[in-house]
Amino acid sequence: QIVYRLLRSGMKKKIVTSVICLAVILVFNFALPRLMPGDTVLMLVGMDEGVVSADEYAFYAEKTGANKPLLQQFGEYLLGVFRGDLGYSYHHKAEVSQLILRRLPATLQLALPAVILSSLIALALGCLMGMKKGRPVENAVTGMQIALDAVPSFLLALLLLALFAFRLGWLPMGALNSLRVPEGGALRDRIWHLILPVGTLVLGSVPPKYLMLCSTVARQREEKYVLYARSRGMGEAKIAFTQILPNICQPFLTMVGMNMGFLLSGSLVIENIFSIKGMGSLMMQAVTARDYPVLQGCLFVSALMVVLFHLLTDLLCLLLDPKARCKRHEAK
Repeated sequence: QIVYRLLRSGMKKKIVTSVICLAVILVFNFALPRLMPGDTVLMLVGMDEGVVSADEYAFYAEKTGANKPLLQQFGEYLLGVFRGDLGYSYHHKAEVSQLILRRLPATLQLALPAVILSSLIALALGCLMGMKKGRPVENAVTGMQIALDAVPSFLLALLLLALFAFRLGWLPMGALNSLRVPEGGALRDRIWHLILPVGTLVLGSVPPKYLMLCSTVARQREEKYVLYARSRGMGEAKIAFTQILPNICQPFLTMVGMNMGFLLSGSLVIENIFSIKGMGSLMMQAVTARDYPVLQGCLFVSALMVVLFHLLTDLLCLLLDPKARCKRHEAK
């Protein structure tokens, strides 16, 4: 009954919207190699005309289904996606789904800690500085965040790499593990290698969330419920986290969900700078080699994860909505 009430309160519409978005992405993915200038068969296999014989061309045309009517190709493409078959990479000589499954954990090891850490830092700083709006400390912190927001992620990564890896030698220069497992163990070594890439993503992700929270908290601090809490002798920090935050957490959660999608796509640059074999570097290799099956698969999986994270944040927002909470109490 609770789920039914949540669906009636707006989740059903969001699910339908997400399904429509995925449908548009599937159509775009299917059309991508077929709209490119040149032969469709050669685009699907990522090869040049000069290196493919007539027999090989006929084989690839049959294998990819490019010699069939367009609607039939699209139907087979959809059927393959629903079965988890994202195609075959002739460059890697492997199934695209297997390639992505091998690379996805590395990308998630960057994106998930970056989202969690940047959200917690932005939450703490935004709430505290929002209650000190206009004071010197708030002006200094906000100015630093604005300056940090203006630095491109690749430049920030190169600066951190040059300082902490090349000059000081405190942190490793790249990859996710050392060639030999050190005495501290594999887990410690992995965390040691993740500090720089995750730190780069965190530094680039904190400013937008911080600026939104800071300005929202500053607007809320003059509301009547805040003045009442202050008159009862409640401290500023306690007011920010116990009174204001529950009322503004919905837009913050929505921004966190959007940030997850940004980090999944933005990790492409970070992975290449730090020599991490994740989905970002796989997409870069696919673009360079014109490996469209891999590119299609990576785009679809990235879009699917973004949509799922958006749905999750929308569900959390509905669960935290006071109206939804009242309906849940009524259901009980």
